[in-house]
Amino acid sequence: MIKNNLNNRNKRNLNFVFFALLIFFLLNILNPNYLSFAAEDLSNYYLLGPGDVLQISVWGYPELTKIITVRPDGMVSFPLINEIKVAEKTPEEIRQEINQELCKIIKDAQVSLTVINFRTINVSVLGEVSKPGLYSLTERVDVLKAISAAGGLTDEAGLRNATIIRENQEIIPLDLEKLLIQNDLTQNYLLDSGDSLYIPKAFTITNISIAGEVNSPGLYTLEGKVDILKAISACRGLTQKADLKNAIINKQNNVVIQVDLEKLLTQNDLSQNYLLETGDSLFIPLVLGNNVYVLGEVKSPGLYPIEGECTVVEAISKAGGYTSNARLKSCVVIRKFPGDEEGLKMRTITLKDVKVIREKYEQVIEINLEKILKDGELSQNIALQPQDIVFVPIRPLSEFDIATILDVVTTGLTVYSVLLK
Repeated sequence: MIKNNLNNRNKRNLNFVFFALLIFFLLNILNPNYLSFAAEDLSNYYLLGPGDVLQISVWGYPELTKIITVRPDGMVSFPLINEIKVAEKTPEEIRQEINQELCKIIKDAQVSLTVINFRTINVSVLGEVSKPGLYSLTERVDVLKAISAAGGLTDEAGLRNATIIRENQEIIPLDLEKLLIQNDLTQNYLLDSGDSLYIPKAFTITNISIAGEVNSPGLYTLEGKVDILKAISACRGLTQKADLKNAIINKQNNVVIQVDLEKLLTQNDLSQNYLLETGDSLFIPLVLGNNVYVLGEVKSPGLYPIEGECTVVEAISKAGGYTSNARLKSCVVIRKFPGDEEGLKMRTITLKDVKVIREKYEQVIEINLEKILKDGELSQNIALQPQDIVFVPIRPLSEFDIATILDVVTTGLTVYSVLLK
């Protein structure tokens, strides 16, 4: 909707601008004072160059009236003065220069200078114009005149990103929005032979959010069409924990689209490469299979992948080992969340409740790490199953500390229940 509104606004602005220009030119053509106005304007702003034909006269000295063509080197010859460089100067500047030199010879000389035949200026107008091509224009040639010669801009013109490429390969950025909509005439550059004016297509801006198991989650503003592959590239790819089969797109209208990234990335199934629009969210969940959580008093708590058989000690090693505050005698492995989970989600578990859970469901397995590490009792070092939670509690120093431990166990169970959904 935003994009359509912007396009409609730009179309209205462009229509207004070109309608105003058309009226301006028609009024000038019908206006008897137009020729004198144009002549005065060109005298002050037109830059002379090779091929321009000038008529120079001195009042009272008809023999000094000359018709001169500007040479390829930008010079002209005039009696009593010899050589004058006129290229890249306005007719008025040359008139004053000649007048000043003649006053050294003729008292109160009065010089007039008229451009009686303008050189042809060949410019290329390319990109999003109605008739791109090479145009031979005369008199003052600026950006507006070049665009008009090419039939105006298309609806897809990118106003802010136009460029002028000079014959010497100098590139000048051009903001047509400032020129056409804000009437900023500093953007109405003069063009010369060999120059090219290029108007690109308007950039389509797409704002999306990318979350989950990607290397750089966040909000992204991307140009042009944005699909799944472009979005993944923008966020620097997926993590090793990404669940490729269960990615989702949340559309702005609350429609949810399931995406199988495994088919897209490994089987080249482009039917899964959905286009994203402004307001869409791409979410890549973490894979639960072949991973275990290691929580509590370990140096790097988190989710860790397991390959083949992985024991409790190996899992704790993946998490950087236990801290100096770890209570090694009371490590637990939470294997499954209790079926009757509603009453256990958000309330603190008491010591008695934990015992009941162990006895009734056999889903919390107590591990004595001291016996494994100091006594070599390997029967305690059980093999873990995917989605197990290994929890190493803090060493209790008081009743308050015990309550804290139980709170953390509750949190571990709650997290685990959420992951299983």
